[in-house]
Amino acid sequence: MAEERKLIGEYLLQKGIITEDQLNESVKEVERTNRKIGEILVRRGFAREEDIARALSEQLGFTFVDLPTYQIETEATQLIPKDSALRLKAIPIFKVGDSLNVAMANPLDIATIDELSRLSGGLRIKPVLATPTGIKEAIGKYYGEEPSVVSHQLTADSRQLTAKEEPSQLIKEATQAPVIKLVNQLIEEAVKSGASDIHLEPQEDAFYCRLRIDGVLHETEPPPKKLQLAVISRLKITAEMDIAQSRLPQDGRIQTKALGRDIDLRVATFPTIYGEHVSIRILDKTQGIVKLEELGFQEDTLKKFKEIIYKPYGIILVTGPTGSGKTTTLYAALNTINDLKKNIITLEDPVEYTIARIHQSQVNVKAGLTFAAGLRSIVRLDPDVIMIGEIRDKETADIAIHSSLTGHLVFSTLHTNDAPSAATRLIDIGVEPYLVASSLAGVLSQRLVRRLCPKCKKEYKPTEEELSVISHQLSAESRQLKAAFYKPTGCNDCRNTGYKGRTGIFELLIPDNGIKELIIKKAPAHQIKDAACQQAMLTLRQDGFQKVLQGITSLSEVLSVTEEV
Repeated sequence: MAEERKLIGEYLLQKGIITEDQLNESVKEVERTNRKIGEILVRRGFAREEDIARALSEQLGFTFVDLPTYQIETEATQLIPKDSALRLKAIPIFKVGDSLNVAMANPLDIATIDELSRLSGGLRIKPVLATPTGIKEAIGKYYGEEPSVVSHQLTADSRQLTAKEEPSQLIKEATQAPVIKLVNQLIEEAVKSGASDIHLEPQEDAFYCRLRIDGVLHETEPPPKKLQLAVISRLKITAEMDIAQSRLPQDGRIQTKALGRDIDLRVATFPTIYGEHVSIRILDKTQGIVKLEELGFQEDTLKKFKEIIYKPYGIILVTGPTGSGKTTTLYAALNTINDLKKNIITLEDPVEYTIARIHQSQVNVKAGLTFAAGLRSIVRLDPDVIMIGEIRDKETADIAIHSSLTGHLVFSTLHTNDAPSAATRLIDIGVEPYLVASSLAGVLSQRLVRRLCPKCKKEYKPTEEELSVISHQLSAESRQLKAAFYKPTGCNDCRNTGYKGRTGIFELLIPDNGIKELIIKKAPAHQIKDAACQQAMLTLRQDGFQKVLQGITSLSEVLSVTEEV
């Protein structure tokens, strides 16, 4: 992939569009960030979108279409819904027989082509190349997309805001009723869609808005570019941030109501060359704490996990990347064991949900309350159960493990790819192997996969390759759970994605004496994993495949979230 990106850059170099220094600089950023070289060249101002598109056109052999000067057939656009065109960054331009020509920014995206075919009633999709900006503008033009009433009012009432505006002027703009209404509508739309995050992303000539729904970002109608500062300022004021500070990252919190529900918003800003990027995490307080039984555990795994969370002492770790549901699992576990006989204390970053009769606190680095400092204080409060948001360093790990060996049950999280790697990770940060082996009660690794929409999922006959992948991972007994395979199709109920909601896939490691010996000997993670599998540990991928056979999710979903495991 990096080589393909470099070839595009070399083509532009040969055409005299960019210099060798610009190419070298951009390739370094590709290797560092894994972004597309075309995106980097455009963002840095080394090339235009059209230059990149024409280069791809010649290199890949696809026709380039200049959409601003192209007359699109109105009948063709009626075959793909507007929201799908925006989400897929594609627009139909004309139809001939059973073929539909579609302008795409990435004509090699097979998943998008398949979805376009499905949305158009099975037409054969012929992709052509166009610039992302050209596609977005064409969608607005040919779908008759009109700005909302609020946007019209804002455009009429507001002048162009610049980065040089005084704080008093920003406050004035941000407190106008139309701006307030627009921000409230944005939040309500996100809550209604079941989004977990809102991203407001400034670019040179645009102000984008994306919602993360079921773990995937979807583009939605953004506020007008000229209201960028007004909208961001409104959010910063409400989140009690410094409205005059736009050169440093800031964090804030908003407690509000949306659609009659109590909503907690965690707002983070980050300065970019085109303005502040705003990320908003949405926490719906009305949903309450999810029960362990609702997380997606297989029956046997749930039984074993419940056994270890009722232990009187030891350390239980939940591992996985950011956004894999670790905090939700920890809350569910604490809520399960919570009773009047236990003193449960937590230190989180931040507190996301409150649980009755559990003493919850959050780190405050500026005030000196780090995980390590807070944990030292917690152990003096006679706790039975301690939950520490994350083990980030040796000091926190040492205190947590010492606490687990002196009569406390400790819950925490680590960022590792699988359960066996948790033990080696603790050793890598400096914890003595014998302490890890003695204290570790269990490790639960997890990922989130999208659930197939129950209204439109479609049964299909798997290929030999798909059957081979499954049979290689699962025993014959496990493969008998369900013979059918299902794939996403898409309907109004799931926003034409084929998926609705998410569930967990899990890998639970409970060290026996043999595994503890391996930990003491500093055995690599793969040896620990082999030993655990011999003791019937279900791996992440195996658990995922069982959910495929149960008709809960698709094979592609499981493969995508377990590819590094």
